Amino acid sequence: MATVGMKYALVCGAREKQNEVLEALLDLGALELHRLSAVTGGRAQRQALIRLHEKVRDCSKLELPQVPPENEPDDLVGLATRLLDEVDSLSRKHNELLAGAERQQIWGAISPRQLHDLAEQGIYIQCWRTDDTESLDWLRQEGGLLWQGERKRKKDELVFVTMSRGEPLALDWASNMAPPDQEPALLQTQINRLQARIETLQGALCWLARERFDEFGRQVAQQIDDLSIEAGRIQSHADDYVFVLSGWIPKDRLDETARRLHQLTGVNASFRDPRPGEEPPTLSHYPAWARPIQSIFEFMGYRPGYYEYDAGHLIIVFFTVFSALLINDGGYGLLMLAALGLGYRRLSRSLGSGAVQLGLYVAGATAVYGALTGSFFGVQFESLAGIPFLSLDTEDMIELSFGLGILHLSLGRLIQVRRLGWSAKMLAELGWLAMLWAIFLGILNVFTGKPIPAISGPLLGLGALLVIFLSHTEQGVGRGSLAGLGLLLGNATTLFSDMMSYIRIMAVGFASMSLAMTTNLMAEQTGSIFFGALILLIGHAINLGLGVIALFVHGLRLNTLEFARQLGVIWSGRAFEPLAHFQLHGIEER
Repeated sequence: MATVGMKYALVCGAREKQNEVLEALLDLGALELHRLSAVTGGRAQRQALIRLHEKVRDCSKLELPQVPPENEPDDLVGLATRLLDEVDSLSRKHNELLAGAERQQIWGAISPRQLHDLAEQGIYIQCWRTDDTESLDWLRQEGGLLWQGERKRKKDELVFVTMSRGEPLALDWASNMAPPDQEPALLQTQINRLQARIETLQGALCWLARERFDEFGRQVAQQIDDLSIEAGRIQSHADDYVFVLSGWIPKDRLDETARRLHQLTGVNASFRDPRPGEEPPTLSHYPAWARPIQSIFEFMGYRPGYYEYDAGHLIIVFFTVFSALLINDGGYGLLMLAALGLGYRRLSRSLGSGAVQLGLYVAGATAVYGALTGSFFGVQFESLAGIPFLSLDTEDMIELSFGLGILHLSLGRLIQVRRLGWSAKMLAELGWLAMLWAIFLGILNVFTGKPIPAISGPLLGLGALLVIFLSHTEQGVGRGSLAGLGLLLGNATTLFSDMMSYIRIMAVGFASMSLAMTTNLMAEQTGSIFFGALILLIGHAINLGLGVIALFVHGLRLNTLEFARQLGVIWSGRAFEPLAHFQLHGIEER
C-alpha cells in the first residue's frame, strides 16, 4: 500500500510566536493547515505567479534581439507583469487592425476619401459577395460589373465590384461588403508601429528570460512563500495573547516536526490519529519504477481516498500490458521508443518526466509484444531465422483477453480479502470471487465453445450463498440475509459487465491490426512510390494516434473502473498540500 499514514497536529503558543511558527512550518514543508474558512489563502494569486513564470520562461525561445531596460528595476516580477500586460493589450489591438486590413484588402488602395469624392459626383463604387452566377452574368451584360474575382472552389462565393451612376445599386441576390473606413496607408502604418512596439517589449522579455531568469525565479518563489505565510495566518485562530493552528502531517515527518516546534519557546504541539469520520488527505509514495503512474492520476484527477487501497503500482503494470495488446504492433512500439528517446528532454519539460517514462514503458512493452507475435507496421512475419513467432488467432486472443481480465479482477478481490482479515465480510468477498470465476468460465463457453467445467455451478451457488448470508451479519440473520440478497441482485450484473469489458482488448487490438494491413494494401494498389508512401505515412499515423487514444479510453478504464470496483476504490481522495517553500523545479517537471 503506497498511502502514507497521517496524524492530526494541534499547535498553539504565544501570539508573538505565530510568525516564527509559520516560518518553521514553511521550512519543514510537512504540515497541511486545517481549512478553517472558505478563504483560499492566495491560491489564485499563486497560480497567477506560476503562469507568469511559465510565460517568461517561454520567451527565451523567441528569435528576437534582446532589449535590456534603460534602468533595471529591482522588482523583476513587476517588470515582467507590466511587459506581458502591455504585450497582451497591444496584441489585441494589433489583431483588430489586421482583421480590419483583411476586410479592406478587396478594395486595394482605394481610400474612404476617394469613394466619397466619387459619390459626390454621382459615381458609386460598391463591393459585393454572391454565389448567384446567373444574376452576375445579367449584371455584366448591363455594364454594371467593374471587376469580378475568381472562384477557388465550386461552392465558394464570388466577390465582385460594381459601378453605378445616379444612385447606389440595391441587389437582393448579393451581400454588400462594407467600404474601407480608414486610409490604407495610415492603417498599414499603425499596424507596423504596433508590431515594432510589440517586438521591442518581447525583446525586453527575452532579456529577462535569458539574462535574469534565475533572479526572477527567486522573486517569484519568495512572493509565493509570502502568500503561503498569509494563508497560514488566515487559517489560524489568534487573539491578542495566543494562536492555535491545526492540520495533517505525515507520520514519517512527525519526529522532525515535533523536535523543531518544541525548540520554540512558548509553543506546544500535540499529535493524534485520525478519528472516525475525519478524512485526511492522501499522500502516495511509490517505488521509483511505479512513480510515472502519478502523471496519469494527476491528469485524470484520480486519487484514492485515505482509507482506500492505493494500487498505483499494480495499475501501472496492467496499464502497460493492456497498452501493448491494444496497439498490437511492434513497429509502432519501436517508433514510439525512438521518438520518446530522442525527444526525452524536450518532452519532459512540456509533458513532465513521469508522463514520458510511462510512454517509454508502453512503447517498450508494445515493441516486445510485436517481437513475440511478428507484427510490424501491419506486416505479419511467420518466423525469423527459423524461429517461429507466436501465431494468435481469434480464439487465442479471446482467451488471452479474458484470462488477463480474470487475473486482474481476482487480484482486486484478493486484496480486499487480505485487508478485511478473518471475518464474515471476508468470506462474503470470497463469495464474490467464486461468482467471478463462474462467470469467467461461462463467458469462455459462449465465445469459444469450450465446455463449461462441472465446478462452475457449485462455484456460482456457493458464492451467492456467501454473499447473501455473510455480507450484512451485523443486521442479524433475517434482515442481514434480505440485505445480502438485495446486494447480490444489484451487483451480479455489474460483475458480469466488468468481466465482459475485457473483450475490448481483443476487439481494439484486431481493429488496429486490420487498419495497418488495410493501409499497406491501399498503398500497394496505388502503383506509385510517392502516393504509396503518402498513404503509408498518413494511414499508420492515424492508426498510431487511435492506438494512443485507446490507451486512455480502454486501458485506463479497465484499471480505474472495473479493477477499482473490485478493490472498493471510488477515487474519493484529495491531495496533500503542505505549507512549504515554493520549488521552481515543480514548474519544470510539469
